[in-house]
Amino acid sequence: MNIAFVGCGFVAAYYGDTLPNHPELKALAAFDLQPLRTAAFSKRYNVPAAASLQAILDNPDVDLVVNLTPPDTHAEISRAVLLAGKHVYSEKPLALDPVDAKELIALAGKQNCLLAVAPCNFLAGSMQTLARLVRENVVGTPRLVYAEIDDGPIHQLAYHTWKSGAGASWPYETEFRVGCSWEHAAYEVGFLTSLFGPAASVTAFSTTLVHDKMKGLAPEDLGPDFSVAVIKFRGGVVARLTIGTIARRDRSITITGDKGILRLDEIWDNEAPVQFTPSRGSKSSPTSSLLLVTPPTTPERELNGDCKVGAAAPERGIQVDTPVETPRHYPAATNRMDMCIGLADIAAAIREKRRPRMAADHAFHVYEILQAMADSVAAPGHHQIESEFVPIDPLPPMRTVASDCTISW
Repeated sequence: MNIAFVGCGFVAAYYGDTLPNHPELKALAAFDLQPLRTAAFSKRYNVPAAASLQAILDNPDVDLVVNLTPPDTHAEISRAVLLAGKHVYSEKPLALDPVDAKELIALAGKQNCLLAVAPCNFLAGSMQTLARLVRENVVGTPRLVYAEIDDGPIHQLAYHTWKSGAGASWPYETEFRVGCSWEHAAYEVGFLTSLFGPAASVTAFSTTLVHDKMKGLAPEDLGPDFSVAVIKFRGGVVARLTIGTIARRDRSITITGDKGILRLDEIWDNEAPVQFTPSRGSKSSPTSSLLLVTPPTTPERELNGDCKVGAAAPERGIQVDTPVETPRHYPAATNRMDMCIGLADIAAAIREKRRPRMAADHAFHVYEILQAMADSVAAPGHHQIESEFVPIDPLPPMRTVASDCTISW
C-alpha cells in the first residue's frame, strides 16, 4: 500500500519510527508547510519530500494519505484528500467541529473512500488480549472499569527541550491550550467503546488546577489539566475515567466483574502483560485457555487467596503476555507504542474491501464523549450520548503465554 504523510511535526516521528514494523506500507512522499521539517523527516526516514500538498493529491500512485497536521486543519486537509479520491487516516480528532466531522464521513461514503481515525492503541497486542479475556468470560459479567491517564506534572519538566527523533519540538503551547481531555482521553475511550459498545451518558467535571504553566498564556487560554468522567455504557458497564497532567503517572485500566479482575498497567505499551486475579470471595475458577498455566506452579488455594490467619502471603494471580513473533521497532525514549498499526489496518481494509476497525463513525462517537468532557469545564454534569457506530470486529487471536504472578496493584 502506497502512503504519503502530510504534516511532519512532533507526532510524525512516532509513525516514522514504527513504519518498519509494516513492510506492506510504502511511503512515497512527505510534506509539511515548514520546509525544514519536511527535509528533516525525509532524511531520517528515507521518505521522498513532496513539493506541496497538491503534488501528493495529484500523484496517482498514492493510495492513502496520513493526516498529521494540527487539529484545527484536520477537516480541511482530510476533505481535500477525499475529494482527490484517496483514502484518509487522520490523527485525532477527526475534526474540531461536529458538523465538519459529519460532512467528512458523508464525503468519504460519496467518494467510495475509507476514512479512519487514531488512536490505534486498542488494536495492539496487550489491549486485544485484555479484550479477548473479557469476551471469554474470565471476569464473568463486567461491571466496573477504572481507566486512568495521569501523565505526571508536565509543567514542572523541561518540556521546552523535548524533540522528536526528526528534531521537531514538542508543541507545548498547543498541548496546554487544548488540555488533557482532548489530548489523551481517546486512548482509553477508544478501547472502552471498541469493547463495550456505545456509551449512553457521561457525567463529567473538568478544571484547570495550575494557571502559570507557560509565560504568555493567560489562565483563560489554558485547557483543563484534570478531568474525571463517569461513562455509562448501553450494555450496563460503568467506567470511571480520570485524565490529567498533575498527578503521578498512571496509565492503567482495571476491569472488575463478578468472577475476577483484569488489569493492564500501561495502555501505551503494546507488549505490556495483562494480569488476572479472582474477585474477593469468588469461588469460580477461570475456564479460559488463555489462563492455563502449564505446568501449574501455584497451588489452587493460593490463587483463591486462602492462607492461614495472620499470614502475610502476597496475593497471587495469573499473568498473560502477548509475545511478538519478531522484535518490533518503537520510538526511542517512549513506551512501546506502534502508531502504524492503524495504518496497517486501513491498508488491509482497502485490500479486503471491508470497514477499517478504526472507522469514522466510531471516531465520531469517541468525539462526542470527549466533547461532553470538554463541555464540563463550563458546565459540569450529565450529558446524553446520541451517536451510534457499527460494532468493531476483534483482530484474529494472538499467541499468548500464561504464568503465575504476584499482584502488586
